[in-house]
Amino acid sequence: MAHTAFARAEGDKGDVAAGGSPQGAVLPGVIASRDDPDEIVVTANRRGEAKVAAETEFGEEEIASRGADSIQDLLTRLAPFIDGGGEEPVILINGKPAGFDRSILSYPAEALDRLAVLKPDAGTLYGETAGRRVVNLVLKKNFAMLNADAAADYATAGGQYGGTLSVRRTAISGDTRWNAQARVGADSAFRKTARDLPRQGGVFDSVGFVSAPGGGEIDPALSLAAGRRVTAAAIPPGALTGTPGLDDFAATAGDLHPVDPNRFETLQSSRRNATFGLGVVRPLGDFSVALNLDASRSSSDGLRGLPMASVVLPAGHPWSPFADDVALTRPFAGARALRADNEATSLGASLTLTGNIRGWQTSLAARYAHSQTDNFLESGIDVARVQQLIDSRDPAFNPYGLWDEGLMIATRSRTKGENLSARFNARKTVIDLPAGPLTWNLTANTGRNRTQRRESDAAGNLIASNSVTRSQSSGLMSLSVPISRDDATEPGWLGDLTVDLSASAQAMTNSRVQKGFGGNVSWSPWPALQLQGGIEYADAAPSFDQLDAPIVTTINRIFDYARQEIAEPAWITGGNPDLKRGRRQSLTLTATVRPLGNQILTVNLGYRQSVAKGGLAVFPELTPAIEAAFPERVTRDAAGRLVAVDARAINLARDTNADLSTSVALRMALGAGERRGETAGDPLQLNLSLNHGMRLKSELLTRPGVPVIDQLRAGGQSRHSLSFQVSIGRRGIGGNLSGSWSSPGRLRGGDGVFVFKPPLKLNLSAFIEPDRTFAITGKKGLMSGLKLSVDINDLLNGYRRVTREDGTVPAGYSRNEIEPLGRVVRLTVRKKF
Repeated sequence: MAHTAFARAEGDKGDVAAGGSPQGAVLPGVIASRDDPDEIVVTANRRGEAKVAAETEFGEEEIASRGADSIQDLLTRLAPFIDGGGEEPVILINGKPAGFDRSILSYPAEALDRLAVLKPDAGTLYGETAGRRVVNLVLKKNFAMLNADAAADYATAGGQYGGTLSVRRTAISGDTRWNAQARVGADSAFRKTARDLPRQGGVFDSVGFVSAPGGGEIDPALSLAAGRRVTAAAIPPGALTGTPGLDDFAATAGDLHPVDPNRFETLQSSRRNATFGLGVVRPLGDFSVALNLDASRSSSDGLRGLPMASVVLPAGHPWSPFADDVALTRPFAGARALRADNEATSLGASLTLTGNIRGWQTSLAARYAHSQTDNFLESGIDVARVQQLIDSRDPAFNPYGLWDEGLMIATRSRTKGENLSARFNARKTVIDLPAGPLTWNLTANTGRNRTQRRESDAAGNLIASNSVTRSQSSGLMSLSVPISRDDATEPGWLGDLTVDLSASAQAMTNSRVQKGFGGNVSWSPWPALQLQGGIEYADAAPSFDQLDAPIVTTINRIFDYARQEIAEPAWITGGNPDLKRGRRQSLTLTATVRPLGNQILTVNLGYRQSVAKGGLAVFPELTPAIEAAFPERVTRDAAGRLVAVDARAINLARDTNADLSTSVALRMALGAGERRGETAGDPLQLNLSLNHGMRLKSELLTRPGVPVIDQLRAGGQSRHSLSFQVSIGRRGIGGNLSGSWSSPGRLRGGDGVFVFKPPLKLNLSAFIEPDRTFAITGKKGLMSGLKLSVDINDLLNGYRRVTREDGTVPAGYSRNEIEPLGRVVRLTVRKKF
């Protein structure tokens, strides 16, 4: 009897990619079914498939239910399902490395056909370290959209508001696509007067006045002219242009013009920004070429308080009508506040070329970037210089009049930077092993960075200047070796087992070659279980930014444990050319369980241990232990008040950490068909993620010879952290609730122990598209293509409570001093044309 053979086309394989893969993905072709030898199964590559199987996939319905406006926004919302550690993933576009093409992130989320999170071992195949997550963005074959967005945000407690406007055009036609976006935004200044905050100590007067140096009567003759005893007299209006007499001061006797100093300080600077981006991708023979241009400009203006000066005007001075010395207390120029201004401009261009050369899948990317940063910071009046001018009795210097800007203590710095970088990646199947292809991957990076910096004072006099040029080159070689493979044609005796090995080298100007190696094992004995372990050892060298990033000085509001008070020191960030290289080693073990055998429920367990010696780190919180370890980074005045902190990156003698992580992810399509993708209408998408982190060890040795800092016992760190996200929605309407919480931490500082109690932070977002939700039909009108969104940050308006061990709240830790901004609401209107 003859058997009838039939063909079954497989288009959606869920966890198994359709492309050739060393991880056990089904190879395209025609094969006999293992269940029925007369049944023929035809497999084919899906468009845009990567070379590694997908661990998790999000289809159009799930993407639409998230309500994201851009791919960047979508990646942020899907972060708990991509990488619980929060590290930015490697981006593929239609299965090919994105290189320096960042314009893809500004594409509308609607341009995606699907988003695939590849298995953890995909990193080495694409020239990255083992374990780094890789996301494949598969775009629709044909797509076009023109949309405009307008958003406004405001603090519900008042005092701060802002908004953005943007317009974007995107078009995709097969392998050709382009995207252009322009965006402008602004935020108002957030002043201290918007909240009930303690006033700064001292005398603040908007006009200025004279008084006796030790208090009491200024001059008997002045009291006689005024008809009463005078202890203070405002600067007469005529003193701005001419020498005042006793009668002028008698007319202002007793007149003072006190002001609230909080009017002249901002908790958050006013900000403005504008960006433009253009990206074009098209085929070029057997290759694909991507060209991207981008430009941005941002600025901020902050206020640091009302500058006041107190000097002595000696008797007999040309500008003094008094018989004795008097104290002159005055602002620099009326209500003119101290300024803290920053401007930054950047221009960039990148070119990426991908294609196949004699069996090698290659990607070549190059980028040029130019940046300029201007920083202006005023710290007060040069009282010593003013007193010197008064003591010289120069009749041309009017102590009551307008003062030259050169009498202000200020620094102005300008940093220009140029960066030229290139990246080449090539991978090829070396040999086909029984378990799959052995893949060899080579990656080379090179870059040249030039930085010029000039610093001057308020009068424009040069303080310092320097110019630094550095070059950096690195290479990474990795091998992906399949040991066993379990697929539909031939089950592996060990399941899926793959070993990835890597070796790297890096060289920088004036530095020895840094070496590194790593290994990663990925084993899936059953489809529902995947185990992974990795080790890494590498020399760590500072990056261009860590060495030569523009120096930026801002004002940072922190608690000074030494004086038990809130301080607002100058906070210096940027590159630190004195950084040295270090070494790091890490061990990572993870387990992923899918008890239902599909993507509905996923449980992840992980352990990570790392030790960095001489490693690079951001400057930690300024605790007494950190200040004792880095005294040269902290500047205090004669009274011990905190003036400035050099918060640039540092080298640590040793940093040891060990963490456990657990996460649960639930994804359901309510009302869907039996198989994913076979949905009844438009199903309701439910997504839930819950992540728990437990820090087992966190020890910091800042320098040899000093005590080790146990950050869990006395460094303020939390041992437990918890985050969750719940989203529910469908195409046209949906909502998302996310939250985070950390256990209390303890910090030994000053003369006691401080207990930190972080709040439960909740963020809520929701969106609706009226035309889809209410099935509005007919001609295109106002509601057509309209989307309304609301985002509420810090829904519960919580703040980190700080107490001493006895439960008392230390000075400087009131609600408004710790978290003055509070809850912020953002409303967005988006219109598609």
